[in-house]
Amino acid sequence: MLFGESISARNEQMAFIMHVIGLFILVAASEMLNGIARTIFLNKRLGVMNAKRISLLPALALCLLICYYYVPLLHIKTDRGLLVLGISLSLFMGLFDIIVARFIVKARWETILDDFNIRKGNLLGLGMLVMAWCPLLASRIGHC
Repeated sequence: MLFGESISARNEQMAFIMHVIGLFILVAASEMLNGIARTIFLNKRLGVMNAKRISLLPALALCLLICYYYVPLLHIKTDRGLLVLGISLSLFMGLFDIIVARFIVKARWETILDDFNIRKGNLLGLGMLVMAWCPLLASRIGHC
């Protein structure tokens, strides 16, 4: 036993961590698909900036929908716990966006950082703030 923990407790902790990672992967996959759809269907018709702004709503709706079905599996009982999950999700997605932009898309650092700059009309940073509330909001919707 590690630090007096039972094997059962460690298994529960590992299962919880795996479920959280699963949530992160599902949200990342949905956001990637949203970005691909935006690029294919909206960028040429509306311009890149307008397409990014419009695609924020379906991106957040997808995140909320995934949280609605997935968060109850985590058995988080407190608002604080749900906010910690949401903040962790937002941080993960921010890091994921940066890694994809830099190493897959080969974007320059200036371009990547501009995506988070609301003063330049970009809404990614705002989307990350709203995303942090998705697990709590999904939990509240589920309890109505």
